[in-house]
Amino acid sequence: MLDNQLSEERTDLTDAELIALFRNGDQTAFQQLAVRYMFVIRRKSADLFDKGVEADDLLQEGFLALHSAVNTYNETSGASFGTYAGVCIRNRLVSAVRSAGLKKNNVCTQPLSDDIPFPTDREPENALIIKEDLDKLLQYIRNSLSPAELQVLSLYLDGKSYDEISAALGISRKSCDNAMQRVRRKLRNRC
Repeated sequence: MLDNQLSEERTDLTDAELIALFRNGDQTAFQQLAVRYMFVIRRKSADLFDKGVEADDLLQEGFLALHSAVNTYNETSGASFGTYAGVCIRNRLVSAVRSAGLKKNNVCTQPLSDDIPFPTDREPENALIIKEDLDKLLQYIRNSLSPAELQVLSLYLDGKSYDEISAALGISRKSCDNAMQRVRRKLRNRC
């Protein structure tokens, strides 16, 4: 559950420190990263908004991409987390647009801006709006997905393949695929 206030000490932590805390089970560390990277998600979503996908759907995909980036980032890869997360978010959004039925050459007609400066000021009202958006999204996910779908989604976001998820949950690969299809449909149909 999201806290009502962002703790001041969290804003001083580096991305790497927040990632380490999250990987050790601290859910509030991801929330801080979500607040920190909401501008990137919104900016990259805005670049694709007129491509036939709802803004809420793009924001959801952006959050899912950020979560995946946190789980798969390798500190020794040479890229900063900000760069890695930006690429993951952009790729996931472009993939969402493509899966919405648009052709590849129509998706990238406008260049996506990767050189947008990250906001240096941490305006409290923007952080509160971002936090409320994330809280609503997480609450929607919790309320709309079954426990089995939540388990499958959680493992999927942790970077597990369908085969690994199937083995971990003791279900067939087809059941895993069906659960992910229901998750995607429910998240796409979000009002």
